[in-house]
Amino acid sequence: MMKYILAIVIFVMTTSLNAETLSFPSFQIEIQDGWEHTIETGPGDNWGSVISLSHPNGVGSLKILPFDAPAVVSEDILRNLTNVEFSVLLTWKNWGDYSGYQYDYLERGSFYRQWWLTNERTILFITYQCDPESKDIETEEIDKLVRSIKTTPVLKRSESVDIRDYSRIRGE
Repeated sequence: MMKYILAIVIFVMTTSLNAETLSFPSFQIEIQDGWEHTIETGPGDNWGSVISLSHPNGVGSLKILPFDAPAVVSEDILRNLTNVEFSVLLTWKNWGDYSGYQYDYLERGSFYRQWWLTNERTILFITYQCDPESKDIETEEIDKLVRSIKTTPVLKRSESVDIRDYSRIRGE
């Protein structure tokens, strides 16, 4: 029994040693060894860069688009930013240092898991996309990535922009 406990402890320590922390002006995220990321310029002044994460042997892609809001973002404001019908119950949850809503759906032949998260004045629009048949393969790992998100200090806040225009994170 002691061997199994020791093996688990060593595995957990090795896994955390293989993690890399990616830092951006508004947040940081911990990715495991083997995951790759790309960065594209964001759509405007208050928008951060679009960060795409994927594993070469994975089945989908996770995209994160940060936005620096001009004021504190409440649960109601964030709920209004979701593109989910109000008849659908969304539960407020904690994800790392951020809180917000998560919703799964199928659209145009793809599975999407989407998050709308906030930590006071930063909003993270996060989307995971893959084939519907493959949706259960790496969703646990994707949820772990999202739960690893931590706050970093915001360096600069610009004038506000229309935060409803985030369709590019959904690949539209």
